[in-house]
Amino acid sequence: MHGLKEKEMVQTAEQGAATGKVLKTGGREVARKFIPFAALALLIVIFGIAAPDRFMTFDNARTVLVQTVVLAIVAFGSTLVIIAGSIDLSVGSVAALSSMVGASVAMEVNGLAGLIAAIVVGMIAGAANGIGLAYLKVPSFIMTLGMLSVARGLTLLYSGTQPIMTPGDWDWMGVAPGIYIPGIVVFIATFCLFGFTAFGRYVSAVGGQEKVASMSGVRVNQVKVLVFVISGITAAIGGVVLASRVGAATPMAGTGMELTVIAAVVLGGTPLTGGMGSLVNTIVGALIINILLNGLIIVGIGAELQIIAQGLVLFAAVLVSLDRKKIGIIK
Repeated sequence: MHGLKEKEMVQTAEQGAATGKVLKTGGREVARKFIPFAALALLIVIFGIAAPDRFMTFDNARTVLVQTVVLAIVAFGSTLVIIAGSIDLSVGSVAALSSMVGASVAMEVNGLAGLIAAIVVGMIAGAANGIGLAYLKVPSFIMTLGMLSVARGLTLLYSGTQPIMTPGDWDWMGVAPGIYIPGIVVFIATFCLFGFTAFGRYVSAVGGQEKVASMSGVRVNQVKVLVFVISGITAAIGGVVLASRVGAATPMAGTGMELTVIAAVVLGGTPLTGGMGSLVNTIVGALIINILLNGLIIVGIGAELQIIAQGLVLFAAVLVSLDRKKIGIIK
């Protein structure tokens, strides 16, 4: 009887520990989902109090939304890459190269042909990144860092360092409300792909436990290639929309975009360790970045301090969202 009671006590303790672990994990997941919304609301309140006459206006809200569209479009593809446990540092350069090729084709043929050409360029760059990672076993950080330089160099060669004007039938993508259409289309496509297909589950599985996913029959290499292809496509579309806003595809367009995109994804609560994430929260992350920069400009903060603030926000986001249990040793 005494032994039986001890066994029951052990089982009860184990059940209690398991319940506590579930509650702790569940609490962390809830926090990861809602912290971005809280941060967004806090920024709006802070800048609303600091400069109500300039910040809390319809025109400024529209400006922030328009600025967010390009970042969000590119970030949707990068979100899938990060959920899959990888990273894409080439999106800014791919956006520039795609828009440059697309603009030149559009001027020679028509706007639709230019858009298709831009997407094809993005697909090729994304496929190269994915193949390098999946089959050549080059870490995604190194592979995409190399693509960043290659794509930027090709952009400079292709353009002769000169901008290429965008066609008139792209103008609707550069201003509201037309600029929202590509953003909505890309969001719906990626949201449905991730949330309602087996591919979306495979992406989370590869990012969460790649070996387990492989043993379960998931074609890991194909998933890796596809997420980078999608990232290349979204980078291309973002590049076209950016060029439409400016009125020309420029050789240095998208410089530094990769870090801003990663910041938007992480601020949305998607951990760099992969396995989970939210495309809706990525929109919130993109809004946080643009509201932060917009508010700092309005209150008169210099460009240098804006860069520092953006870096600190990224650090804080990683600190909150990173799942340290998935990292054996942090170096």
